[in-house]
Amino acid sequence: MSISNIRAKLNQVSSTQTSSNGEVVSKKLDVLTNFKSTPTILSRDLKIQGEIFSAGVIEIEGNINGTINGNSVILREEGAIFGTVFAENFSIRGKFEGTIKAKNISIASKAKVTGDIEYDILSVEDGAYIDGHFKKA
Repeated sequence: MSISNIRAKLNQVSSTQTSSNGEVVSKKLDVLTNFKSTPTILSRDLKIQGEIFSAGVIEIEGNINGTINGNSVILREEGAIFGTVFAENFSIRGKFEGTIKAKNISIASKAKVTGDIEYDILSVEDGAYIDGHFKKA
C-alpha cells in the first residue's frame, strides 16, 4: 500500500467517523498497523533472479537481476540491480542498470546508474555517475 493510499484511508476514516476522538485515533492506528513498517533487507551475499513485490521498504545490499515492485526501495552502496524498478520512492547508492519508474528518485554521490529513468521528483548528488534517458512523468 502506497503512502498516498494510507493518507486517503486515514482521511476517509476521519471524515466518516462521527463518534468520540478516541475511536477516530483508534481507527487511524488500526489502518497504520496494517502498513508494513519493518524493512526487508536483502543481504550482501544474496543473489536473486526474478520478481520482488513489497508494500513496505526493501533495502538491497545483494545482487538482483529482475523486476522490483515496491513502495520504497533502497539500493545500498554494496548492492546492484539489473532490471526494472517500479516504486513510490527509490534511493540509489549502489549500481543500477535498467529501467526505473518512480515518483521520487534520489541518487547518491557514489551511485552508478545506467538506463531509462522516469520520475516525478529527482535529486542527484555531486559525483554520481549517470548515463541514461530521463523522462519527467
